[in-house]
Amino acid sequence: MLEALVLFLAAFVQGLAGFAFALLAVPLLSLEWPLLRVVPLVALCGFTLNVLMLWLLRRSFHWRPVAGLVLAAIPGVFVGAKALGFFPEKVLRWVLFVAVSGYALWETLNPGARRIRLSPRWGPLFGFAAGFLGGMLNTPGPPVVVYVSLLRMDKDTLKSALQGAFLCIAAFMVAAHGLYGRLSPEILRLYATYLPFIVGGMFLGQWIYLRLGERSYHRLVHLFLVLSALASLLKVF
Repeated sequence: MLEALVLFLAAFVQGLAGFAFALLAVPLLSLEWPLLRVVPLVALCGFTLNVLMLWLLRRSFHWRPVAGLVLAAIPGVFVGAKALGFFPEKVLRWVLFVAVSGYALWETLNPGARRIRLSPRWGPLFGFAAGFLGGMLNTPGPPVVVYVSLLRMDKDTLKSALQGAFLCIAAFMVAAHGLYGRLSPEILRLYATYLPFIVGGMFLGQWIYLRLGERSYHRLVHLFLVLSALASLLKVF
């Protein structure tokens, strides 16, 4: 099953880098399925991955740096989920492409920005943007990764902060799709079918992550951001 392979590989990247599950899964799955099926399914899978990974990294997690981001993401999720039903699919694909490639290019072409250290006071701005993109296209990753990476944390603290933020956002994303009637029996059946593949991919990625040093991990984060941007190009044109 091609869809199972896509979800396994996306979960592997999530386990390895701490993000990019939706950024990879949404554009690849949408080559075969409409976004109205892909987005709620990936939201359920992503929520599951975030729960498992945050549990594995619970000793490194600190709530304070991501609290403002998460709280501001809540209204953004519902605004974005509501917008999903009002835009043509082509427009949604453009939004996906711009959101993913924008940060990847910023990180790759502007290395001087890596010296910037953000204050947690910036969290609400990034949080609303993340919630909106998450609710509409299940891609809250770019604003969250930009914000958390600029807080300058070690790799375990950074990865656990990503999981905590994504877990809270994903919970409201799932709730928003349920509110708008998109968690159909078909979506729940697909979720149950593919759950073993995403869990297996995540644990494989986490196993490799534990063997990476600090510098290697941060380089890997940048690499997967670029690959995520390339993946979003698949069906834009």
